[in-house]
Amino acid sequence: MGHCTILLTLLLLLLTGAAHSAAVGRGSGSALFLSETPPAGHEGSHGKGRGAGGEQGHAEHRAAASRTWYVHGDLSPDARAFILRPDGSLAEGTLEHGEHGWAFTVNTLPLDGSLDGIFGLYVVDRSLSGDELLIRVAKANMINHSCGWGHAFKFDQDRLRAPSYASIPLEITGTGLWDANFHSKTMSGDRPVWNVLSLGKAVQGASLSFRTASGWTRAVETDAAGAAAVQLIRDYYPERWTDFDARKRGALLVTASRVFDEPGMYHGRRYTRVRMISTLPWRYLPARSEYTSYAHGLSLAGLAATATGIGVYAYRERRKRPYREVEPDA
Repeated sequence: MGHCTILLTLLLLLLTGAAHSAAVGRGSGSALFLSETPPAGHEGSHGKGRGAGGEQGHAEHRAAASRTWYVHGDLSPDARAFILRPDGSLAEGTLEHGEHGWAFTVNTLPLDGSLDGIFGLYVVDRSLSGDELLIRVAKANMINHSCGWGHAFKFDQDRLRAPSYASIPLEITGTGLWDANFHSKTMSGDRPVWNVLSLGKAVQGASLSFRTASGWTRAVETDAAGAAAVQLIRDYYPERWTDFDARKRGALLVTASRVFDEPGMYHGRRYTRVRMISTLPWRYLPARSEYTSYAHGLSLAGLAATATGIGVYAYRERRKRPYREVEPDA
C-alpha cells in the first residue's frame, strides 16, 4: 500500500512539472511591445493602461527633457535597451522594474533642435525554451519635436527616414511614414510599405501580422526585398457625425516573426532552432475623405439653405405692391 502511494505521488509530481513546463514555454513565446502608457494593472497615477498597439501617452510635438517608455511583457535578466538618436549616436537604456512594470527613460537633451528627428527605441530579450533560442525585440519610434526650434531638417532625408540599427536581430521599419515636419501622415485606407530587417539586411519570407485596437487582423509574408504593403482598415465610425474627431488616432501593432534551424550554445546550453519575434506599434488618423465628404455635405446644405432664403426673399419682394394714397371722389 505504501509503495502504491509513493508511486502515485511521484506520478502526480511528474505530471505537474510537465504541465508547468508547457505553460512556461507557451508564455515565454509571447511578444513584447513598447508604449508610453504602463501595462494594464500597473497604471498607478499614469492613467489607464492600453492593450497591444495602444496609443502613446505623450504628444510628439511637445518637447520634454526626458520620456519614460514601458515594456509590455516579462523580461529575462539578459534583456537590454538601446536608444538610437536622430544624429546617429547610440545610447544604452537602463531597464528598471518598479510599480509600473519594466521601463526605461529616454534622455532627449539638449532641447535646442540638434536632436530634431526620429528616435529608434529597442528592447532586446534572449532566453532558452527547450532546444529553442527565443529572441524578442520590442521597437518604437519616438519624435521629440518643437516647432519653436524651427525646421532645420525639413528636407533632410536621413532625418525623415525610419531608423534601423544593424545590430538588432529582427526589426520592422516603414517607408514614408512622416511628412517634412515630422508629423505622422498615415491614415486609414492608406497602403504603407513595411520592411523587415535582420542585422540590417532584408528578410524574405518573414511573417508580418497587423492588429488594430478595434480587433482587425491581417497576416502577410515579406517579398524578396523584405517588404510588404497592407491597406489599413477604416474602422472609425462614431454614432453621430457631430462627434467625429478628425484628430483621433487609431492604434496598430505590427509584428514580424521568423523561425529557422541553427545550432548553437547559449549560457552553456545547446539549442537547435532560433525563433525571433519583433513588434512596432503605430498609429493612424481617419482618412481625409471621411470628414471632407461630411464637410462638403454641410457646405452643400448651407448653399441650398442660402439659395432658398434668397429665392423666398426675391419672391416676396416681387409680390409687394407700391403704396398709393386714394382720395374719395367729392
